[in-house]
Amino acid sequence: MVESFSEMTRAVRSLNAVKNSKEMLPKFYLRARKRKDTDGALAWCMAGIPPELLQSFDLNSEWPENFSTMCAARLVAPGFIEIAEGEGYSGELCSYLTNTMGYCKRTIDLSAPPPESPLEGGMGIPTMLLGSGYACDPRWKWFQAIATRYFSVPLFSTDPMSPPFDIDVKDPRVAEHYVSQYRADLTAQISFLEKHTGKEFNPDRFRTIMANSQKAIKILHEILDMRKAKPCPMSAGDYFSAIIPQMYMLGEEETIYYYQAIHDEVKQRVENGVGVITNEKYRLFWTGLPPWFNLGLFNYLESLGAVVVIEASYYCGPPEEVDLSDPLEGLVQRIWKKTCWRHSRRTEAAPEVSNHAVFGPLGSLGLLHWVREYDLDGALMHRNRSCRATSLGQIHYSNVLNEVGIPSLIIESDMADPRAWSDSRIKAQVEAFLEVIDNSRQRTIVNNT
Repeated sequence: MVESFSEMTRAVRSLNAVKNSKEMLPKFYLRARKRKDTDGALAWCMAGIPPELLQSFDLNSEWPENFSTMCAARLVAPGFIEIAEGEGYSGELCSYLTNTMGYCKRTIDLSAPPPESPLEGGMGIPTMLLGSGYACDPRWKWFQAIATRYFSVPLFSTDPMSPPFDIDVKDPRVAEHYVSQYRADLTAQISFLEKHTGKEFNPDRFRTIMANSQKAIKILHEILDMRKAKPCPMSAGDYFSAIIPQMYMLGEEETIYYYQAIHDEVKQRVENGVGVITNEKYRLFWTGLPPWFNLGLFNYLESLGAVVVIEASYYCGPPEEVDLSDPLEGLVQRIWKKTCWRHSRRTEAAPEVSNHAVFGPLGSLGLLHWVREYDLDGALMHRNRSCRATSLGQIHYSNVLNEVGIPSLIIESDMADPRAWSDSRIKAQVEAFLEVIDNSRQRTIVNNT
């Protein structure tokens, strides 16, 4: 039985472009209608599969991880998760995974997409699965379980580039190993897609798609860079809505238009000194996946004078220039360059896969850089009950920040399952945390006098 979680609230967005995202990104929000029009192949994909590659085949796609965030926001995820738990899946597993498994079981039982699904027609029945082993261990088995228990369809799994922390990525032999590995992986993906779509890969079209992707990444990075301004012109609620095209629509012209609209609005705010709130007292850093069922948490912070000015989750990083004369090689080189960039900043999670939507934190060097660049007063970290990968390193980060006088708070919950949320407890922790920041400032003033 699905409960009503009355204490959960959706985020109130600050930017007009983000408020109008459904109108600006019709290819994403109207994809169920597109499936009805085309009635063709449908791939369920994990983040880590290059959206540019899917576009080159005009392949309809669904992303169960994203679908789970929508189920969480609509508060229907607990029902699907409970079904999965009844199927034997542990509540300690990724709640994206259990939400998906419950959705699959209910779809099979109904012989139709569940009517409570947040999308019209749900995710549709897949004709293929494109998985990735990036970032966490459940992803290795997630799509295998779908293919064996629910939908008997072909599966392709890709491997990430993840050089260990003690590897010298500047060594040409190391570079050749990882680059050749991923080049072979992409070639195999293309062969799989050609076989199961009946279409041939078109390098010329892929070159245009990659050029669009590069342009969008550059604009997005400029947007995040402008959030260094005081007061901060863009909220975390806006940011976590704006990641959708970065994750699933890189290469689409819609993505360029959308990010340019956000860029122009943020730039105008910076020039006019307009912030997310009128009285910005605390500038915070966020790491970990957000509680998608309660993005209103960020509005609550803002009501206390606190603005999350930068987030580690999904951070795109600076754009990497690549030669697109061979566009497939350009994608390989972009990924390797980004991997090296993150490796140099001592990341604590798998660096990069195949798009710019990275999940893991930036590492201690990157975090200290942000303390200075974004003039941070404190850090909020979400220890996620069902996602070890995005909770990795938080104690270490807390210790690193403590050494430079920056307080931090680790809250515990989940990204999709509101049953793990305690509104009163977490709000009390946040209020006490802001008092810690105030006390820390007072000590600094006393020590400097």
